[in-house]
Amino acid sequence: MSLTLYLDRRDWFQHMEQMEKLYPGCVPVIKGNGYGFGNEVLADAARKFGKREIAVGTVEEARQLQATHPFEQVIVLTPVMSELREADLVSERVYTVGSRDHLQFLVTAIDGLLSRGERMEEPFRLKLLLKGQSPMKRYGFSLEDAGLLPEWIQKAETDRIKLEIEGLSIHFPKEKTTSQVKEKCVEDWLETMKRVGLPPRRMYVSHLSSEQYQELAEKWPEVGFAMRLGTDLWLADKSFIETKSTVLDVQPISKGERFGYKQQRARKNGHLVFLAGGTANGVGLEAPTFSRGLKDWLKLTAFWVLGLFNRHLSPFTYRGKRLWFAEPPHMQTSVLLFPAGSPLPEVGEELPVQLRMTTASFDRRVETGEARETMDTSENEEKGNPVHLAL
Repeated sequence: MSLTLYLDRRDWFQHMEQMEKLYPGCVPVIKGNGYGFGNEVLADAARKFGKREIAVGTVEEARQLQATHPFEQVIVLTPVMSELREADLVSERVYTVGSRDHLQFLVTAIDGLLSRGERMEEPFRLKLLLKGQSPMKRYGFSLEDAGLLPEWIQKAETDRIKLEIEGLSIHFPKEKTTSQVKEKCVEDWLETMKRVGLPPRRMYVSHLSSEQYQELAEKWPEVGFAMRLGTDLWLADKSFIETKSTVLDVQPISKGERFGYKQQRARKNGHLVFLAGGTANGVGLEAPTFSRGLKDWLKLTAFWVLGLFNRHLSPFTYRGKRLWFAEPPHMQTSVLLFPAGSPLPEVGEELPVQLRMTTASFDRRVETGEARETMDTSENEEKGNPVHLAL
């Protein structure tokens, strides 16, 4: 069985090269499920492109990549509010803080680790990325907090810890925020930090146009701007990926006949088609949607009404037609109902499936295009055959 991600590596890399031209010096974001590819795959790609700095979502992700994919600098984007380990006492780690509570918790956690170890001749240099609040209203220091930052930083230091400010970070919304608002926010923060004596030598931004990003870099040459890129880097152009599911079995069923875990009755004559991929792979899992108008509202209402009658549209298609679940997907298998008389796929055939990549987990990845160093055999490399790699 296999839920498979097909990746045209050549086109994927060309897209990344284009993003580097649009956002020189961009910082790859590698987090969560690795945008469907897996974090290690993305780390491999970042290293191939010569990236020395990446950003991860959590300290747990930083630990997981640290042993296999060392980088000169790894930014942890989510503030630490949980227990740390000795493995976190590494010089390349940069921790994001967006409030005095974040700062104090982090310093206390690191200080506690240091107190249990051998006495150090020099204080541990704890690198911080100060996050400024933006229209997102997500965690971040307010402009009013900026004047207190020097005092908070000074008081947080201990005999064992020296705080080093690596830069300033601002995370903008994707929509409904004009370029003028974003530019003013950046300028307000830069001017304020300069006034309080903490001028950032580096500023990390997100969700800016290429033109705006390069304009800011030209306007503030003393500040090294760095664009964090996640979805836009890995998934903005999906033409280089295909996702498909293997047909595992096809069974005839008569109207009224019971089937499945819940032993519900079939609504009509037809066939049950069993496909690779279920809830463990992200099939049938959806994030809440945001209704943008009457059309979206009507669509959501229609799906809700159908759900009352146990009718759920699946993400699988056959010959261009979207298919219906026969029952809710299992952990690793999905069951579809094909009405009598409709064309049927064969066992072993692959059907396209549309998945949200940020929640998807694939059984395998098949690469085409440019050959990899980690190909299964030299024969594949010579013939240019697809590369089959288990995730």
